[in-house]
Amino acid sequence: MHDRVDRTPRRVLIAVTSALFAVIAARPAHAQNAQAEALFSEGDKLMNEGRLGPACEAFEASNRIEQRAGTLLRMGECRERNHQLASAWSAYKDALTRVKDARKKEHAKKRAAALEPKLSYLTVSVADDSRIDGLTITQNGQPLDPALWNRGLPVNGGDYVIAGQAPGHDAWQTTVTVPDESGKVSIEVPRFKEIVKLVTPNPTPASIPMTAPAADSHEAGASSSMWTARRKIALGVAGGSAASLIAGIVLGTQARSKRDEAHEHCSSTQVACPEAAIANKLISEEQRRALQANIAFGVAGALAIGAGVLWFTGAPETQAHHVVVAPSLAPGEAGVVVLGRF
Repeated sequence: MHDRVDRTPRRVLIAVTSALFAVIAARPAHAQNAQAEALFSEGDKLMNEGRLGPACEAFEASNRIEQRAGTLLRMGECRERNHQLASAWSAYKDALTRVKDARKKEHAKKRAAALEPKLSYLTVSVADDSRIDGLTITQNGQPLDPALWNRGLPVNGGDYVIAGQAPGHDAWQTTVTVPDESGKVSIEVPRFKEIVKLVTPNPTPASIPMTAPAADSHEAGASSSMWTARRKIALGVAGGSAASLIAGIVLGTQARSKRDEAHEHCSSTQVACPEAAIANKLISEEQRRALQANIAFGVAGALAIGAGVLWFTGAPETQAHHVVVAPSLAPGEAGVVVLGRF
């Protein structure tokens, strides 16, 4: 009798503890299922109202929370009605890996088989001689893995912006349109042009030396001061260089912001984006800002060089005789060489 009485509270305690753990463990799953079910119901409602775009997004969000064969089938139907055949085909194929009900499995198999001959394909071809070190290709702003180059990939109909860039080469971009059904589009990525670097020519035997111009009367009167008229101009030019540098930084920041905003509108690399037009406009704006930033940086560099030359050649008279400015003339090239001790 005593043994039986002692064991009963222990058994009750174990049972209560096990039940408590089961309730705690089940709470997140129930909450997650409820969210997925709410989104699925919203997708059904929107689809019945004919609002296919938002309906498909609701089904996709529900499937991200909890992947179910029924959700994938409904999403495939929505994408198919919205003329996004590649996305519909992919949803039906995914459903086949999860469905257990024989009737649903047969439905998914039939819909996938019916859509397959209607799919459109896009091939981004990159020849061997175009594969520069550091080359990156993007499709609607998203990186396209090199493993997917030269392969026909099923895509939804619509416009696709194909762009590429490589260090030390000009950027490249084009837009192609893929039909909704049975289209086979291929785009050839060209070999990018190298960016030409300007090199200052070296002095040659044909160079004609020329001494620096004599300081004007104002500079002669102020020869004892380092702040000659030419050095004051140099400070102004340096200020212009700083302003151009700041403008380049601001434009570059804006370009990156436009690119990130475009990625938010269209994040998929394989399917058409409902907001492709907005994303394309943002990408064009990004490239325009980037070009302006490059120009601003170039102007800043040129002004900085000019300010340096003016500063050193504008030294007081006691130092100016150490400076010689010589034009460099030779067949096919011309330049200026500054010689002296500074």
